[in-house]
Order: sequence, then C-alpha cells, then structure tokens
Amino acid sequence: MVTGLEVHGLEVHGLSVLAPDGARLLDGASFALAAGERKGLIGVSGSGKSLTAAALCGLLRPPLRLRAEVMRFDGHDLLQRAPVDWRALRGRKIFQIFQSPGTALNPARRVGSQLAEAARAARASPVRDVAAALQAVALDPEVARKFPYQLSGGMKQRVLIAMALLLRPRLLIADEPTTGLDVLTEREILAALATMLDATGASLLFISHDLRAVRAVAPRALVMQAGRILEDTATAALAGSAHAATRALAGASAELECKC
Repeated sequence: MVTGLEVHGLEVHGLSVLAPDGARLLDGASFALAAGERKGLIGVSGSGKSLTAAALCGLLRPPLRLRAEVMRFDGHDLLQRAPVDWRALRGRKIFQIFQSPGTALNPARRVGSQLAEAARAARASPVRDVAAALQAVALDPEVARKFPYQLSGGMKQRVLIAMALLLRPRLLIADEPTTGLDVLTEREILAALATMLDATGASLLFISHDLRAVRAVAPRALVMQAGRILEDTATAALAGSAHAATRALAGASAELECKC
C-alpha cells in the first residue's frame, strides 16, 4: 500500500472500475500525489486516464461500479460518499478542467456572472477578485461581459482556470486541457495553470497525450496501461524507462516533435 504521504495528499490504492459484464475498465490502479505536487497521467487512448479522473471526482454513474481499498484526499475518505458530500468537495476541494470546457460553463449566463458566483462561494469579492483572476490568466476584463459561446476554446479554458483561482481547490485535475489547440494557445493555457497552482499551492494531476505539455507542467508522470499504473517516473526519464510501453510513448512523441 502507498504510504508516507502528507496529511493533505491524495492516496489511491487498488482502484478498479467494473463494467456491467464484469470487465475491469480500471484494474487495481494505485498511486499517490503529495500536497502541492504536480504529476502527469499519460497512456494510450483507452488506458483509463479519464475514467480515473471521473472516479476521483465522484462522477461515475451506474451501471459502472467502483471498488478500491483506499481512495483518500485531504483527510476525506472518497469511498461511498453521498452525492451531497461530493457536491461539497467538487469545486472547493477538487476542481476538474475538462477537454471540452464549454460543458462546464452555463451557455445562458455571462462569464462574469458565473465567476462572481464562484467568488461568493469562496467568500471572495465578486468584483475585485473576479477582475484579478481574469488578469492573472491574461484575459481582457471585457470577457466578463461575454457569453461562453462568444469565446474560443482556449479562452474558455482560461475562464475555468480563473474560476479555480477563485475557489482555491486543493487538487486540480486537468483532463486534456490543451487538446486541439494551437501551440500559442497551449502556451497560454499552461502559463495560466502555472499561475493558478503557484497562487493556491494546489496539487495537479495533468492528463494529456502531449508529452511536451506534460513535461512543461509536471516533473513526474504516472504511466497508465490497461487500467493499471505501470510506473511513476520523472518526465525527463520517460525515454529510458525499463517499461516498453513507456518507451514507446516517449519515442512516438519525440518523433512527432521532430516532424513538426
């Protein structure tokens, strides 16, 4: 079992998710994330990365079944929590940024109104602190007057990072936040993430296929294969891993970067 964690870290041991036919979509995944630590979560498509994020946020629904020996964060046992308990944790304690940020924003409300609601929940100023959060993620104050559909994908991602900055969660899970974005927008997203993490001291689990982005934000990476955590290694050492699957990921990434 994973041991030696700080009190406010994330500890996961034996995490499994079962399909209705009994197939294990996650198969005994175990890993740890210390308070303030930043790690990537990498692996081929279908290896279980996003499913892991959903389990950590209490977003799995029947017919999927979750089993684990330990799933604990910030002193909270995450197993068998009631929906009302999860609502108290999500946002303030655990904040997730999705690949499609529009799904997390209300299309019928202006951005400023949604950020002000987050500020009030965090007992922050709906005016002063919202303006400061937008500035911190390099968004023009006029963004507050717009509806989400008026913003680009990269801008919506930075709105969510501004929301996280207001709520000050202890764990930020970023699930493919730069997928499909150009390199300049990707750089803006990663800079905004770094600003938020530096300001709050939150831990980061950064899920991505882009090893270049993972290396930019996380000194270590969890490598997932077939629903299990294959290894926890330094991102700089991926190419020299003892595991063939890890070397294959690193080699493919290097080849694509060379072609670009």
